[in-house]
Amino acid sequence: MNPDKVKIRVEHLKKDFGQLTVLKDVSAEIHEGEVVVIIGPSGSGKSTFLRCLNRLEEASGGKITVDDIELSDSQKEINRLRERVGMVFQHFNLFNNMNVLRNLMLAPVDLKKCSKAEARERAEKMLERVGLKEKAKAYPRELSGGQKQRVAIARALCMKPDIMLFDEPTSALDPEMVGEVLEVMKELAREGMTMVVVTHEMGFAREVADRVLFMDEGLILEEGTPEEIFRHPANPRTRDFLEKVL
Repeated sequence: MNPDKVKIRVEHLKKDFGQLTVLKDVSAEIHEGEVVVIIGPSGSGKSTFLRCLNRLEEASGGKITVDDIELSDSQKEINRLRERVGMVFQHFNLFNNMNVLRNLMLAPVDLKKCSKAEARERAEKMLERVGLKEKAKAYPRELSGGQKQRVAIARALCMKPDIMLFDEPTSALDPEMVGEVLEVMKELAREGMTMVVVTHEMGFAREVADRVLFMDEGLILEEGTPEEIFRHPANPRTRDFLEKVL
């Protein structure tokens, strides 16, 4: 981790859905090479916060800066942002009418204007990285849930991002498939990828996170190292949450 380099700066972020305020006043900094894990109860604003970081959700107020890019109304700036920030969702979002290789090649060819040969080479390399090189010609319907999620991670990596966002990447998986996805994420962390992860996997947070944020009711109520959060939580709401999930 490079504490002198801020990759994401969030200042007084607010998000409303009609009359409902989901994010009230959220500020945070994420540093280069840092793994930040966000925990908290359902409905606390975790996924909305994550989706605001690459403008999948439009902030109602506040400011988000990723590297030198301030999230603005400029489509050009948003496209620049999404080249740098990869995102993996809970429900894979693969194209069922395309085989795995074509799923991985699509964005580099369409958005980064890579040649098909270069995109194919990169896709094959990323599939090998997540242990699925032999599935290049398979279709999503032929894959297990864990394999689909590893393909989704490989697809995001094909854009050569320097930040990866994970929105509950294991919550839709059968328990025996969770480990294979977490192992890929651990490997990315070991390689120094800047990562922001919303998850209910407390073991992953303890093992991999540099910092843990606890969110509830649209606010970050507490943050600290895994040791501080899991062994010595200061906020009563954090303690109550952890007593229920650990």
